[in-house]
Amino acid sequence: VISAHYNLCPLGSSDSPTSISVAGIIESTGSIIEVLSKIDSEGGISSNPTSHATSAATSGFAGAVGQKLPSFSSAYTELEAIMYALGVGASVKDPKDLKFIYEGSSDFSCLPTFGVIIGQKSVMAGGLAEIPGLSINFAKVLHGEQYLELYKPLPRAGKLKCEAVVADVLDKGSGVVIIIDVYSYSEKELTCYNQFSLFLVGSGGFGGKRTSDKVKVAVAVPNRPPDAVLTDTTSLNQAALYRLSGDWNPLHIDPNFASLAGFDKPILHGLCTFGFSARHVLRHFADNDVSRFKAIKARFAKPVYPGQTLQTEMWKEGNRIHFQTKVQGTGDIVLSNAYVDLAPTSDISAKTPSEGGELQSTLVFEEIGRRLKDVGHEVVKKVNAVFEWHITKGGNVGAKWTIDLKSGSGKVYQGPAKGAADTTIILSDEDFMEVVLGRLDPQKAFFSGRLKARGNIMLSQKLQMILKDYAKL
Repeated sequence: VISAHYNLCPLGSSDSPTSISVAGIIESTGSIIEVLSKIDSEGGISSNPTSHATSAATSGFAGAVGQKLPSFSSAYTELEAIMYALGVGASVKDPKDLKFIYEGSSDFSCLPTFGVIIGQKSVMAGGLAEIPGLSINFAKVLHGEQYLELYKPLPRAGKLKCEAVVADVLDKGSGVVIIIDVYSYSEKELTCYNQFSLFLVGSGGFGGKRTSDKVKVAVAVPNRPPDAVLTDTTSLNQAALYRLSGDWNPLHIDPNFASLAGFDKPILHGLCTFGFSARHVLRHFADNDVSRFKAIKARFAKPVYPGQTLQTEMWKEGNRIHFQTKVQGTGDIVLSNAYVDLAPTSDISAKTPSEGGELQSTLVFEEIGRRLKDVGHEVVKKVNAVFEWHITKGGNVGAKWTIDLKSGSGKVYQGPAKGAADTTIILSDEDFMEVVLGRLDPQKAFFSGRLKARGNIMLSQKLQMILKDYAKL
């Protein structure tokens, strides 16, 4: 059963913010009020006994199932990932958020829910209108529920190919639920999967099925006090910032549109609230470890105004975190029947490379060690320092290596320095290899924050010179 959602309507707009009409906004809002008036005490949408449809309409909706929408590519850089993170409330006020908003962080990561931005074009670009059998008035399409599943953490930048299909069409009496599945691939590898549940007001009663085993089902929260509660006050600019991630609906920015639509002021995007809540769960139960995030499901219930405080109530049951989100002060539930599935920590440790294993940099350090056997004494005389390297993978330290050029003929070994290191260098495995291959300038990497160093940084320049002389790789 799909609850009405104020915050994303109409859905048939193009990327241009000027393509949405005032009439469309007013008509859409009227439809919302109509649907809300029919929501029963259990949160469902009651059937409409006076609604009838022809057999042609029935066969038309049924014929839409399995139809593919135009495929598209979704490219992004660190800029889009950071803009999204700021749009859903990540802030420098919380040091743990820096990994989401500073591209120079050694563990810079995309927030998992950025996955909805990758897939949203399928329902934002009007492709549904091209599906045979679907006669859609986009002013009456509401976003009811959202499901997102990640098969691996999103890369910090990338280009994904997205394929969308009408998974099913359900008859809810007062309207039709259209289930859109969107699969996003990096090369040929499935990276993330979205399921958009859209409610088409006033088109139900055609005799179709009411349920489907293809739907990712929303789940009621446990009947007990929450295990954790986190709050965040949204900025007055929250909707203005979030819309830069691609939802240009003027309902979220233009006071005149909002007034004509029956609201006191512009309202926040539902998927923005969705992102806030996911951050709360990730922070409290996974310490912001994006590799633990598997899936999220939520039902959109009521609107949020920018400036209001969101309160996420969470219940832990195994690796599933149930949650609901309220507006603090009013007590209105704005996201309901929601959950996040996390990977158990044992699974993550099993996937983490063994110390140095599966890292490309391992081969480089081993080669440096072999070369030092021939020239070690001379190098030690020139450098006389100990360097410790922290090589990261997926935001976590995957291996530590020590290049000891202070004693004997020098040596390279896996693990932290046995004494105090003169210089410690922190770099991702990917960036390390980019430096080795000459595609990333170390100085630029340092000033951009991708390479970090502490201790006697000047010694690292001497090391670089020595390695160029004796260990060309």
